[in-house]
Amino acid sequence: MSRTPLPRLTGAVSAATASALILTATVVPDALAQSSSSSGLSSELSSSSGPTVDNSAPPQKQASQPYTMPDGTVVQIMDDVAGKHSRHVGLGATDLGTMAPLGGGEFAMIFGDSFSGQRFGEGDWMSPVGVVARMNEDGFIEIIRPLNRGERVEQTVGYLHEDDLTLIPSDVINLDGTLYMQAMWNHGIGNVRDTEIFKSTDGGKSWSSIGTTSADYMSGMGNLISWEKGPDGYIYVVSTQFKRDDPVYLSRFREQDIADRSKWQLFDPASGKWGDSGAPILSGSNIEAGEMNLRYIQGKWVLVMFNEATLAIEVRISDTLAQDWANVPVATVAKHGPWSNAQTPGNFSQPYGGYIVPGSTIADMDIVVSQWNTDTHARYMSTQFNVKGLDKFFGINSAALPADETLSVTERPAAQVIPETQAEDSLVEQKPQRMTLSSESNDSATTAVIVLSILAVLGGVATVTLPNVRPLLPPQVQQMLPF
Repeated sequence: MSRTPLPRLTGAVSAATASALILTATVVPDALAQSSSSSGLSSELSSSSGPTVDNSAPPQKQASQPYTMPDGTVVQIMDDVAGKHSRHVGLGATDLGTMAPLGGGEFAMIFGDSFSGQRFGEGDWMSPVGVVARMNEDGFIEIIRPLNRGERVEQTVGYLHEDDLTLIPSDVINLDGTLYMQAMWNHGIGNVRDTEIFKSTDGGKSWSSIGTTSADYMSGMGNLISWEKGPDGYIYVVSTQFKRDDPVYLSRFREQDIADRSKWQLFDPASGKWGDSGAPILSGSNIEAGEMNLRYIQGKWVLVMFNEATLAIEVRISDTLAQDWANVPVATVAKHGPWSNAQTPGNFSQPYGGYIVPGSTIADMDIVVSQWNTDTHARYMSTQFNVKGLDKFFGINSAALPADETLSVTERPAAQVIPETQAEDSLVEQKPQRMTLSSESNDSATTAVIVLSILAVLGGVATVTLPNVRPLLPPQVQQMLPF
């Protein structure tokens, strides 16, 4: 059975702020409203000035009954991560949710296309968007606050969703206290324009770009990635094309080369060598790789992957990463089945994603799985699964495994700024990336910059001379001056 393809997203939504400038737009339904596959979606997508925040306490979470899979593992659907459980931060319908530890039991959780409303397409459209979360004493993921500053979630990167443009996160990693996120610029889902790596030195509150890579890199097989630091100091990367139709490749790089993919080395499992060329580490007629998550847990390499060929979220565990993974056993966490049947790990309709929760062990692993009813849009959510028994399935003595290193984030102090230039520097540094503005908006932004520059120059001029200077300025500038 073929999985229902993901529909294209069309429109523009409120997305970004820049110092004193607040830029907003509204969602336009276009193709979504006209598509025959969107029969359950409202004919109009609502818009607002920002996500609605519900200050009431989130409802208590409830887990399903444990479900024994055919491979002997015991899987339990814990509950949805967001939706009714994230109204207090202005987040509603969402998917994906890749994670990286922040320290103190907290972790960053970054989602893909998300909406402030409780259904797909309702409210503000944001992607990527992040939250700070933790595991509570009952074993549930608990969203604490937005990853960004403020009380409600905002896009991690400022841009408008015009011409189907959306930025889909692949993975996030904590390297020595700095967060790095790789994401794919899509003109419609699956139509990758290029990829970009961002970094944050303040725990995810703000992000800056460190490099862009063409979608043609590795013939597209380097677009969708997951990465993890190995015990030898290398950062290892599994990658594929964002088509859910291709094999998995393996690369590695040194941390200082993260922004220069020309220095990344590819692995060839046939020769066992690293170099400028490589071959898949996981391929075959039963492999159509989708979203992946690579993590090094208790001395073992763990690969979680959505496999389009099997319509399942799969887990593979091995002592060795640089090898042919064709013979590594496969455990299933969630398997596609009809929407008309009860939703269980053995019948979880239209699953994708699959991201390991920080703090997981081989014997007791939590994985966030996405689900989207692309016919009615009635279901669009990231959901927590708990998996026990992977140690037994893979023949691992969990009692002998070491504990993982605890990672944290160290916020670096901001550089000192000369007071006279602080306002202008703030405007420039926080300018939304890849922002597409109308001619009217461009005029406003240009005028604001002109005003800031003029004020800086005139700051040393005596107040008595200002009336003589004012008539010499453009009319639109005169109107904005305080004298």
